Amino acid sequence: MEKAAFGRAAAYLNFTPLAKWGAFACGIGAAVLFVVLLMLLALFADLAVHRGQIPSFGNLPARERSCFMATLTLPENAEALQERSNYIRKALTELQIDEQKIVELALSPSGQLTEQEHELQRHLLWFAELPAFLRDAVSDGAGDMARDQLRAHIQKYGLQAAVHHNLPDWGLLALAVRGRSGLQGMLAAPVASWCDWTWANGNEAYLQGLFLAAVLVALVRVVLQYFANVLAAKATIQAVTWLRKEVYQQTYRLGTLAFRSLGPSEAVSISTRHLEAVHAGLFAWLTGYFREPIKFGLLLAFAMLVNFWLALAFLLFAVLVWLVGGQIAAYFRREGRAAEHHSANQLALIQESLTLMRLVKVYLMETFNLARVDKQLGRYADAQMQRYRGEAIYRPVFAFLGLLAALVLLLVAGHIVLGGHLGVASALVMVTALVCLYWPMVRFLENRRLIRRSRHSAKALFDFLDRTGSVGQDVQARFLSPLSDRLEFDNVTLREPGTGRKLLNGVSLTIAAGQQIALVGSDDMEKHALVYLLPRFLDPSGGQIRIDRHSLRGVTLDSLRAQIGMVMQHNLVFNDTVANNIGCGDPTYNVRKIIDAAKLAHAHQFIQKLPQGYETPIGDLGHALSPSEKHRIGLARAILRDPAIFVIEEPLTPMDDDSKAMVDDALNRVVPGRTVIYLAHRLSTIRSCDRVVLLHQGQIEADGEHRELLVSSDLYRHLQYLEFNEFGGAAPPVAGPVGAASGQ
Repeated sequence: MEKAAFGRAAAYLNFTPLAKWGAFACGIGAAVLFVVLLMLLALFADLAVHRGQIPSFGNLPARERSCFMATLTLPENAEALQERSNYIRKALTELQIDEQKIVELALSPSGQLTEQEHELQRHLLWFAELPAFLRDAVSDGAGDMARDQLRAHIQKYGLQAAVHHNLPDWGLLALAVRGRSGLQGMLAAPVASWCDWTWANGNEAYLQGLFLAAVLVALVRVVLQYFANVLAAKATIQAVTWLRKEVYQQTYRLGTLAFRSLGPSEAVSISTRHLEAVHAGLFAWLTGYFREPIKFGLLLAFAMLVNFWLALAFLLFAVLVWLVGGQIAAYFRREGRAAEHHSANQLALIQESLTLMRLVKVYLMETFNLARVDKQLGRYADAQMQRYRGEAIYRPVFAFLGLLAALVLLLVAGHIVLGGHLGVASALVMVTALVCLYWPMVRFLENRRLIRRSRHSAKALFDFLDRTGSVGQDVQARFLSPLSDRLEFDNVTLREPGTGRKLLNGVSLTIAAGQQIALVGSDDMEKHALVYLLPRFLDPSGGQIRIDRHSLRGVTLDSLRAQIGMVMQHNLVFNDTVANNIGCGDPTYNVRKIIDAAKLAHAHQFIQKLPQGYETPIGDLGHALSPSEKHRIGLARAILRDPAIFVIEEPLTPMDDDSKAMVDDALNRVVPGRTVIYLAHRLSTIRSCDRVVLLHQGQIEADGEHRELLVSSDLYRHLQYLEFNEFGGAAPPVAGPVGAASGQ
């Protein structure tokens, strides 16, 4: 399930296919160029160790000597023997070697020669065949250069001495000749054929060319890495942007956004923590999940090209070390986690013992509690010691096993080098390649960890996106006219989404048009549940709500919500300008209408004093406003829409006298003739309402005027005492569930 969810998230990368595939291509290209850099390093090392010399037969590696000696056996077939003899004569003639004695020596079967003559024959034929080999393997120019330099070499030293001297200053051709029977020589020859700068002008030009080539490859690799990351970032950002839009739209569709168990907290968690994890996983998937294994494979293949059996032995030994060391590390990590959990438990017990001081003193428990603390400290120390002991064992053991693997590699490589089967330069390059295998493996495991975490977050994301909204609009829904008769709650039941707790239980309430009621109760969730049903943030679990006898399920959502102005304390302002906070970005409300609404709400005066007036940014990241100013901004927003129904939640924090007077004056001018539901926190508001409705445990406990309920309802009287201390002086205040006392 989690893997499928991550696959769905990865499908969003197809919104930018060029960026997606470009990131893949650039990442793989960067991995290939890393191996190319390693190859250039191998050429640097070969040039530094062998100095671009073509060795004489005596200085050849053992493998090359054996391969060349196998070619000296003359064929028994007369025609093939004649062809071989003609080839040798031609090679000697090209080097201007025409002495009969030397020619006969070169053509003689090895069995008829003395050891000294046979040795001279091998040296002579090694150099004699060089021009022809270079013509076939590299180019005519390389063969002609070999011919000319060999002639000069023989003239300088004489034939007998020249064949025992190395030929200097041959650049890449030295590797092509020295490893002609092996894979290195086979690869070097085509490169020398394509790039004659590697040999035509000697070692100095070859060295400078290698330097420039390495710089160019490194630069191109940096550019590819940059584009791989940038294109991956573009693809993943676009994908996550689309996902965030879907989260926003789903949050809007779902009716649970008003409640603490789900709602905005869940949507925020999905849009931030989970989507950030998905973002990191997609980026890791694009930039490294495939690139690092390819890079690992190329490095391993390169090492095996240098020496297959040594590379394979190292790989198998490394896997063995990884498995053994991994099991040891996993065991001690488990033990460490268990010890850490145990120590945390003991620490919690120690903290509890510290909070018992009053009990200890009252009941004379000093000796008993001190003994408990000693035991807890001892257990805590033992658990911590177990954790540190485990770390002290497995980390050095793992490091030792890794070092042992490296030492075994060096030991085997040393034996192979001393045996003449592997050059020093090749051994160094091979060790470098094998050591470089560590980094792709580490990055791959790190990317895998990120992707695993991302899969979990992707599942949470799509579980949220796949959730069916509880509020829908009927296809035949009708337009709702402004409330003119009454608002009815008919046996309404509502369970809290997520927990199933019953917030409303058979609530029946009728509010006449133009009536003002105060909704009170000890549980804010119940009051919020009742008013959130009006704009259909969600639908009741049972019962019906009607406006002018029209069920809310049968009217359009737009026409319904246009008739309701809500001033709720948790959404009074948002991060934008004052004008957008009041007008909500609706182009039908021009600046003049916004200012008129602000004047009615007594907000215009303080808005004018802001740094940019109505263009001043407010909200958490903008200019700070007092609770009263925020409330008046929210009131102006509702007034601007001229709704038939007001739902107004008063501030929990007390307002100063001037602010209360301005809010009361605004309401006195706006609400007459409209239906108003107050979530009241001021006694003056409750007294001014036509009715007071008391909600308790999801039911209407009392309904009537304020003075009537003070006489008839013990619960109402108790709540009034707790919040407003209306009967001050009768008894000291008792902490209650409603909240802090507010001004009247």
